[in-house]
Amino acid sequence: MSVIANGQVSDLWAAMADGIGELTFLSSEWVDVASDVLDGLVATRADGLSGEKFTFCEVAHNPPAYLRVGGKLAWNVTFDGGSVMVSEGELEASACDFKLEGEHAILSNMARLQFKGRDPKVVAAAQARLGKLGRWEFVGKGPENPLLGAVLRGLHDAMAVQTMPRFTFMTPEWVHCARQILTTRAEKYADRIKDVVFTFSEEFTDTPAYAFPDGSHGGFWVQCDHGNLTVGAGPLPTAMEPADMLTKGMYTPIVPVGRTVNAAMTEDDQAEQAEYSKAAFRFDKVLNRRPVEQTQPSGRGPMPSELGVIFMPLHDELSKRTANELPCDFDDSLKAEWSAPPRFDRDPDYDTSWLNYDKVDIYGNAR
Repeated sequence: MSVIANGQVSDLWAAMADGIGELTFLSSEWVDVASDVLDGLVATRADGLSGEKFTFCEVAHNPPAYLRVGGKLAWNVTFDGGSVMVSEGELEASACDFKLEGEHAILSNMARLQFKGRDPKVVAAAQARLGKLGRWEFVGKGPENPLLGAVLRGLHDAMAVQTMPRFTFMTPEWVHCARQILTTRAEKYADRIKDVVFTFSEEFTDTPAYAFPDGSHGGFWVQCDHGNLTVGAGPLPTAMEPADMLTKGMYTPIVPVGRTVNAAMTEDDQAEQAEYSKAAFRFDKVLNRRPVEQTQPSGRGPMPSELGVIFMPLHDELSKRTANELPCDFDDSLKAEWSAPPRFDRDPDYDTSWLNYDKVDIYGNAR
């Protein structure tokens, strides 16, 4: 079972914990919570672990740029005599019984998979898909003590619900995050939007084959019908046209500006984004239009302020859950303005070699 672009079945979401998490995998906040979870799990099994000594380290390459942590995040855990010690940072392989390295977005989604209460076949399919998407480096092996294995599995499930997933921009699984954010806020502000009727749509063409292997357009749409919110992936269905607010254009130039965390941007970031936008979105004489345009097809005017409150945190919250790759990483035919990562969008130490999208698409299918 696998999504093919704007199909609506996801082996990942079926295997993941509920919600969309609030902590970035291996961030300081995530490590603090994981440390508390481990303390509790080890305390209940201290006798069975009294003779155990085991150290593992996880390294996630290409973490979100807005965190400003460089090219990787890491943590290490040592079990020793019925106690556990947790630290941020990477250990040398020689200091570990087991060390794992991978790409941050893939590891984040792996960390979201939940064993408890999920069909093991669905979880295995999700693991297999994610395993194909990037490069992995392993040193050593996992613990032989079954009690320690149970502790690590308990840690994984406890942190699955805490961890943010990270998906490719405007794909159906990314839209699932938008759906969660918007519908949750719609419930909170239900009384404000009970009389609102409005349709919002974003649609992006010329999508990269690694993310949209069927050639479909990316995007999402939101219909508010007297307070009832529906969020769909892909272009707005024809039967629901015209949209009241429509952003439509080419996929590639919008990605860097579509995943900024505005709350974390510096003045330099903002200046760099403005410079990028000026070049990337200039009027195209061949197309006789700009690469991306915003219109109000229905003529009914702007989004009502009551609905605007629902949308207010959407951009930043989605950006935190967006993967780092760019179409130019896997396509050297793009125009110059879109062929290099903007400085405001990615850390200089970003390493494209941790992803396999030159060989497979995001669903694990060979290209």
